[in-house]
Amino acid sequence: MERIEYHRSGNKMDYSDIDTRFERYHDSKQRVEVTWKDGFEDYTGYGCRTEGKKARFYVGKSAGWKPVFLQIYSRASHGGPAILSSAVESIRPLGIFKY
Repeated sequence: MERIEYHRSGNKMDYSDIDTRFERYHDSKQRVEVTWKDGFEDYTGYGCRTEGKKARFYVGKSAGWKPVFLQIYSRASHGGPAILSSAVESIRPLGIFKY
């Protein structure tokens, strides 16, 4: 699905890689637990953190003309790997981030 919009600056923004299932968790700063589909358990290279088929993280968003959602593992993290939406089996909210 092609989701092209224009930013208020007039620049073109491509939201086609944004998985809408994660928007509410990003907006509310909730921590989530994602269950990966078979074969995607360690695709991020963080095998020790995914605990096999599950990963817990905050949902961040990249900047730029084609944003994607990111896996932010702790409050001190400055970035993380992109969330591959085709690998997500289920999403479970864990709680709200407190400043």
